[in-house]
Amino acid sequence: MTRVVLKSRQVGFSWLFAAEAVAKACLAPGHHAIFISLSREEAQEKIRYALEILNAMPASWRPRLVRQSRTALEFAGGGRISSHPCKAPRGRSGADLYLDELAFYRSDTDVLEGSLPVVSRGGRVTLASTPFGKRGVFWRECESRLSGRRPGRVHVVPWWHCSWLCTDVAGAKMHAEEMDTPQRVRVFGTSRLKGIAEQMELESFQQEYECVFADAEASWIPYEEILPCVREDLEVCGAVADLSGCAGELYAGFDVGRTRHASELVVLQKAGTRFTVRAVVTMRGAEYRAQRQCLEELMAIGGGAVRRLCMDATGIGSVLGEEMARAHPLRVEPVTLTARAKEALAVGLRIAFQKRDIEIPADRGLIGQVHAVKRAVTSAGSARFDAEDCGGEHADKFWALALALYAGQSRRPVLAGRRV
Repeated sequence: MTRVVLKSRQVGFSWLFAAEAVAKACLAPGHHAIFISLSREEAQEKIRYALEILNAMPASWRPRLVRQSRTALEFAGGGRISSHPCKAPRGRSGADLYLDELAFYRSDTDVLEGSLPVVSRGGRVTLASTPFGKRGVFWRECESRLSGRRPGRVHVVPWWHCSWLCTDVAGAKMHAEEMDTPQRVRVFGTSRLKGIAEQMELESFQQEYECVFADAEASWIPYEEILPCVREDLEVCGAVADLSGCAGELYAGFDVGRTRHASELVVLQKAGTRFTVRAVVTMRGAEYRAQRQCLEELMAIGGGAVRRLCMDATGIGSVLGEEMARAHPLRVEPVTLTARAKEALAVGLRIAFQKRDIEIPADRGLIGQVHAVKRAVTSAGSARFDAEDCGGEHADKFWALALALYAGQSRRPVLAGRRV
């Protein structure tokens, strides 16, 4: 038996699935639930949810834990809850299997097919995800069921089914589908949702919150080129200080923001021709002084482990770029993001994805921003690369990643001297 859940962002299904697994462990001793998640961090989050639910239960109802780890819980009655990053479980049967955010898996078909034997002697498979373009096994499963070509239903949960996003759930369930997106957000959306919708491009909002599979043909780097470069086990630093133990050659890119958009710092580690993301640092609303301090800490790591920093010096970033270049000559390069410079950066990044020369973490925000950049041809015949708002972030991570890659690939000028 297979259950399919097509859901909006931030509607609480990860918590709900954890609660369902805990309930079954209480009611059916020996029950086994297996979670498959996009990354190790998200897999561990399911166990944290399960523990929170267990601790909130009355002591007389709570099953006794005999083993506990970051990825598994085992109860005295033989029940188990286990959670893994994006890979098919082996050697288990008769369990309930949850494939969460299936649309974002790099090898979605392999994971699904490898997981099905788990339910060969009982149990149920749950396929759940937010849409991620018209591609992959999750889209095919939803499309075939919704069109009636295959038996079975799809449990569709858009934002207006949730009270923390919608001001009148009962009314919205009756009338929201008759409206277009701007009208239903205006009529039924909470103030927070309205703010999100104002910052996002319509197609992105519909995919993230309204369960619409967006057409990915216009994106500069398609999912088929991004996902093979995703490593589910790759853990990245969220702060510059955490990079102190990272060995090897490091190269960084910095996209400057101040008010509406965040400043993004991406650090890559180079090994041969391959680049691996080691840090993604987001600074939202940070003062220039704080941004300058962060970059100074970066350049001081390991006595100069960061070989080169390329940073956006367009508009508000020009002063910061000049100051950093003056303080660290030959190690910091300000880059003015003209149309020609953006084209060179975007082309270089796509080539790296096509050649599998770059590894990125299984982070939906980063993946979504890389995919958000689109190429358009102007009336003058030149190419323009731009990104629609992706959750209010405007694909700033894309340009930081492209700048970091440029820092590691472009050659420094050769300085030659002669005795005078």
